[in-house]
Amino acid sequence: MCAQPTKLNKWLLCLLLAGMTSSAYALKTDVAAPVQIEADSAVFDKLAGTASYDGNVSIIQGSLEIRAAHIEINAPNNEIISIIATGTPVSLKQKMDNGKLASGKAREMQYLVKEKRLILNGDAELLQDQDRFTSNHIEYLTDTGQLKAGGKGKTGRVSAVFYPTNKTAE
Repeated sequence: MCAQPTKLNKWLLCLLLAGMTSSAYALKTDVAAPVQIEADSAVFDKLAGTASYDGNVSIIQGSLEIRAAHIEINAPNNEIISIIATGTPVSLKQKMDNGKLASGKAREMQYLVKEKRLILNGDAELLQDQDRFTSNHIEYLTDTGQLKAGGKGKTGRVSAVFYPTNKTAE
């Protein structure tokens, strides 16, 4: 019964990683690294295809670190449909192949597998190197790199700070 959730956890990490990459990619070695999960409690239901971790959840795989109060994985028939992490905040960080650190945080992170969509709700923030993107709601399509933000909660305002990488020679 414990072997199946480990397989689910590896998929969770790969999918969340995909949402944090922009022009750089996560370390290729992270996918092959062992997955280490710690939580105050865990519940697995193989028949329903669910796994739930509660209390100080920490997931580490290579350079990837995810921290949340609660993580739920919905995977009926061994096919992951959705992954939901909640906390104050949920945070993730990972080293990219280019050596830069990518990180994100929100009160809730959802990954909808078939849609390849990462959704961050509640004080959401994405960072890569010095670039910073914040909003109460951020949606990121992991296969195309498209990003949509704002329009939900509070003022729906979006803030972005980007540093140019193509400096002209003097």
